[in-house]
Order: sequence, then structure tokens, then C-alpha cells
Amino acid sequence: MGELSISWAIHHHQVSVEEAKDVFQESVIALYKNVKADKLESLEVPIKTYLFGIGKNIILNTIKRRNIAEKVFENLNFKNENRIYEHYEHEHLVSLVKRLYRSMGSPCKEILEMFYEKGFDMESIASRVGYKNADVAKKKKYECLSHLENRISKSRIKEMLN
Repeated sequence: MGELSISWAIHHHQVSVEEAKDVFQESVIALYKNVKADKLESLEVPIKTYLFGIGKNIILNTIKRRNIAEKVFENLNFKNENRIYEHYEHEHLVSLVKRLYRSMGSPCKEILEMFYEKGFDMESIASRVGYKNADVAKKKKYECLSHLENRISKSRIKEMLN
């Protein structure tokens, strides 16, 4: 009985010999506990069929847990790989933006620096750069950002083609 169950488990569920022996042993223990707890007053199937059914359930539950664990592990690895890739992409993009920002000419570099780094309002920027009012400075800031975004996009496209 035991050897037949072990062979069946190995053949049908690709478990190792040790795993199959453990399942058989757990099945016998489960049978013993069921008898001791008066859960088996009468069996409608032969005892070997009952024992085989217990073993089959144990194997299927073990496989299910193993598959879940593998999926979680794969998912975790995928997420970690994505995080590493996203971190690399983020660092690369920050480096690109800094490089392109440093190479911007006047007055764009000064306007963006005053607004984003120094926290100046548009009225202050207008008076420092010599624009008529805050609306003109705001429009120029928008144009400068658009210009920087276009340069970033072109650089990224160029990198992808290389």
C-alpha cells in the first residue's frame, strides 16, 4: 500500500521520494487522529482508499501552497526588478534634466531658477528680469518649461534610437 501510494504521488504530482514518504506518513497520522477522535465509526470505502484520499488531499494542498509561494516570489522579484529599473530610469532622467537645465540660456535658466529654486513669485521675477508684469513673466516661464520638456523628449528619443 505505502509503496504504491508513494509511486503514484511521484508519478502524478512530481514530488520527490522524501515528499511522497512524508505525505504517506501524514496520511497515516491523520487516519489515526480521526479514529482516536471517533470521526470514523464506519467507513464506506476500504481503509486503503480512505488513506489514499487523505494523501491525495495533502499533496494537492501542498502543491497549491507551493504554487502560491512561487507566484508571490515571482511577483516580488518582478516588483524588485521593476523598482531597480524605475530607480535607474528616475536617476537617469534627473541627470538628463539637470544637464539640459544647466545648458539653458538666459533668461530661461534665471526665470526657472528664481521660481523653482528660490521660490520667487511671478511679480518679483518680472521686476528682476525687466518684464512689464507678472503675466509676461508667467508666459515666459511656460515657454521655458516647454522648451526644456521638448529638449528632454528629443534627448530620450535619441537615446532610444541608439
